[in-house]
Amino acid sequence: MENVSSKKGKPIEIADPFARRLIGKYLENRKDDIGKLTAALADSDFETIRITGHNLYGSGAAYGLEDISFIGASIEHAAHLRDVPKINKSIGELEAFLKNLKVL
Repeated sequence: MENVSSKKGKPIEIADPFARRLIGKYLENRKDDIGKLTAALADSDFETIRITGHNLYGSGAAYGLEDISFIGASIEHAAHLRDVPKINKSIGELEAFLKNLKVL
């Protein structure tokens, strides 16, 4: 992947069509995670929240998206503490990050 950046407001520029599809699918899956996290929070399923946060933490940097890794670590830690306000805040941060991200 070329010139991948997660700076807010800065697009991700990827020249290779395969890499662009790969990161596009990755980002679609992260959008699905928002629904998964929201449903798990409604059910007080902190284990699902913890695992999802852990997976975000582990995968974000591999795609050059350190912000996703940071948010994932925050979700995982908050799930350990059962900190509902922090989990809600982190889900909102993930949603905003994905909404504002542009892949060129």
